[in-house]
Amino acid sequence: MRVLVTGAAGFCGRAIARWLRAEGHDVVVHHRISALPADLADGETWQGDLADDAPLPERLDAIVHAAATSPPTGASDAVPVGRLIRDNAMATARLAATDVDMFVYLSSLSIHGIITDSAVTPDTAVTDPDSYGLSKLLGERAVAERAGSGLAIRLPAVIGNGAARNWPVQVLEKIRAGETVRIFNAASAFNNVVHVQDVAAFVAHALTAPPSRFAAVPVASRGAVRVRDVPALLAEAMGAEASVEAGPAGKTPFTVDIAAAVKLGFAPRDTATALRDFARETNR
Repeated sequence: MRVLVTGAAGFCGRAIARWLRAEGHDVVVHHRISALPADLADGETWQGDLADDAPLPERLDAIVHAAATSPPTGASDAVPVGRLIRDNAMATARLAATDVDMFVYLSSLSIHGIITDSAVTPDTAVTDPDSYGLSKLLGERAVAERAGSGLAIRLPAVIGNGAARNWPVQVLEKIRAGETVRIFNAASAFNNVVHVQDVAAFVAHALTAPPSRFAAVPVASRGAVRVRDVPALLAEAMGAEASVEAGPAGKTPFTVDIAAAVKLGFAPRDTATALRDFARETNR
């Protein structure tokens, strides 16, 4: 297939582009400002602002839309609302209007806003999402309205070599620096994380075995560990020790129900393995 991967200079985008190339797809890699990795820059590339009217590459069979603007973790107001809507919602709507057989959109669990369910499913309510979550939700709706097949993958914290900003990354950085890791809801189950290679594999599967109609599914790692186990798993894989301090209960904890994604071909590693693999890759 001839596939456009947007945001290929970014963490998820480059992993997906590499995976699809390895499977033999004809991949056009997109970037806007950041430079592409050398191994992706040697193929067909396209540079541009996805929200403007610059012509898209021709003869595309599918689009994998991984490009997005997002605020730092815990600072949802750090990026102006107008920029989030333009870069995320408007750009996605423009791409979704392209006549391609399959459209894969990297969405986010942030579309749900305040989560009070014990387990997130495709049907979990949307309750007061922040500006980023709203921009991704509007993007989902644009993909849902297109004529061809589409899949929105609602991502949790994505980890792997090169991951940035999310909670497992922050925990690993504190362990490396010898600082105390503060955790909340220590006894709660946790699987709100996915390895980037598992995301790439799911995207590749969706291109060759697309859903019969638009689907939006949450993804995460398989099974769960306790929140208090996360620092220990990361530290063990790094050959280090973790100093942990348990704080009071925080936001309502939840796990991610991946059953709907599994039915579509998602096959992630288990949570403990994902965390250990992340630590080993990052610590090389």
